[in-house]
Order: sequence, then C-alpha cells, then structure tokens
Amino acid sequence: MKYVPYGPELENTPNIIVDGRGNAATVLVLSHWPRNKTPAELKADSSTEIAINYLRSPERERYRQGAEAVSNNHYDVDGLMSMWAVLNPEAALEQAGLLVATGECGDFDRWSGEHATKIACALYGMELGKDSPVRQQLASIRDYLERTEFLYRHTLPLVPELISNVGSFESFWHDEYERVQRDRELFTSGDASVQEVPELDLAVFTLPRRLHDMALYEQTNCTRVALVIDGHRYQARYRYESWVEFKSRRVPPRVDFQPLADLLQTFEGNDGEWTADEVRRTLPHLRLRGPEGSISSSSITPGLFLRLLVQHLRDGAEKPELLWSPTDAEVEYVEQLASD
Repeated sequence: MKYVPYGPELENTPNIIVDGRGNAATVLVLSHWPRNKTPAELKADSSTEIAINYLRSPERERYRQGAEAVSNNHYDVDGLMSMWAVLNPEAALEQAGLLVATGECGDFDRWSGEHATKIACALYGMELGKDSPVRQQLASIRDYLERTEFLYRHTLPLVPELISNVGSFESFWHDEYERVQRDRELFTSGDASVQEVPELDLAVFTLPRRLHDMALYEQTNCTRVALVIDGHRYQARYRYESWVEFKSRRVPPRVDFQPLADLLQTFEGNDGEWTADEVRRTLPHLRLRGPEGSISSSSITPGLFLRLLVQHLRDGAEKPELLWSPTDAEVEYVEQLASD
C-alpha cells in the first residue's frame, strides 16, 4: 500500500479511504463520517478503530479488491493514525491499543492516557504551534488539499518515533499537555464541577474560566454540554461524538440551537447577540457573541439559562424539523467548519 494524495491522481486509482469520503475510484471506505460506506461489520467509534478492525478481518483482501492506494480528503489525528495503520499492518496490530487511544484523543478531545494524549498534543503542536517549522512551511500553502498532502507526508514518517519515544517531541506537546493537566486538577480541587442530566445526555459544567476540552470531556460521556463560566458567561455545544456514527452506545440526535438563541435574545439585557451554529457543523455552539466572537457576559441568570436549555432539549426531541443525526444526514460529506 502507498499514500496517494486526495486529488486528480487518486480519481483514476483504485483506493481505500480512511476517515473521510471516497471518490469514484474508491473500493473501500474506513470512516465514521455521516452516511459512510464502511462495511457494517467493521464499524466502530473512531476511524482508527475501524482501520484496526479491517486489518484484523479474515476478509481483508476481499475488502481491498487489489487496491494499493490509501488516502484521505482532510488531515487530523484520527486520520493520521488510520492511514498509518493501513500502510503498516503488522506494526499497527502490535500497537493497536495506543493507535486507537490516540485517534480517540484527537477526534473526541478525550483524555486517553498519558502517552496517547502526548502524541495528540505533539501533532497539534507541529501543525499549529507558533514556533513550529511545520506551521511556518504551511503558511505558504493556501490550497486545502495541498496542505493536507504536506501534513501527511511530514507526519506519517514520524509515527513510529511518536509511538516509541514521544519524549523526543516534548517541544511540540509540552505547553498544551501541561494546560490539560492544570485544567484537570481543577476538578480534583473542586474549583470546577460537573452535573449530569442523564435522560437528556447533558453535562452541565460550572467553571471559573474556559478549560481545555480534554479536561472537560474526561469528566463525562454526555454528548450535550453546557458551560456556566464565572461572570455569567454561558455556552452550549454538541460534542464530535454526535456528528459521527458512534457505535459503542446510542447517541441522541442533535436539537437545533437556533430557536433557543432567538428565545434567549428576548431575555438578554446586555450587549451582544445570541447565536447558534448550523446544527450540521462538526462542533456547533450556542453563545452570546461579543467582540470578535468572544463569549460575552449575559444579564441572564445561570438558573434561567439552564432551565431554558433543558426545556429546549426536551421539547426539541418531539420536533423532527429540529433534529439532526449522522445516520439521517442528507449527504455523505458535511463540510467541517470550525467553531470556537
């Protein structure tokens, strides 16, 4: 198998796609994306785990149909772990647990143990760190697929050392990893807390400030999250687990936040606008937007905000026009749009 960048060359090359969408020449998709074409018996929570299932399958060669190319239409940690696994079957099966943990850490922003979390943070640091030479080289590449190719060609050869000696990448993972650790400690000290509303799959966090998502999501499996931050700052969001086909447990459909944003605006006495991201986005948020998109302080009390949120989720479950789930998505590929 070899990596072939997503683009013109791949269009005429029988291929396996990991973690994304296929093209006309794709013979096998190993992805958890909405409306994916992954064989049912291989499906799992993360694309990395799907790739491991494929490698373990006695039907592996039948699934492959002679394809020698593997690709992906975007770059992220789960995509990298999936791709490296397909390219390196024997080594991947030996390190399956770590690869899956790293893929889940990257996609689901979930603390997945020290080693996996350091690998994910190192990869973030390479791509996004202000002093990273990788980021500096990316600055001159504007085309999305060219950036994707550059990142895969740079990081695929690094996976073995990330697995065997992640300490050698400390300059890339140190800052973000330490931030995660500091924020995790706030839950231990009681300065941050979470309460769950299980019937709504909702976790309500009470926080002194914004915390790293890995610190938050270690505390709960709920896919609906509300943040109550000191200073009457609020946010509601859906986790990535509700955008993909999640297999280990049932995830309820998303309820569009837009009607709730409209309702909150009628109560709001401070400057700012309550906004809700499109429900099909990968990570949609509801918040009172201030200058430059920041979360602004609200005149609404925490109790009222939470009551209105809970009521909206309950009522919305009975309104099909407000619901969205990956299994009912109208298209195979929904554009991944960043949310703050």
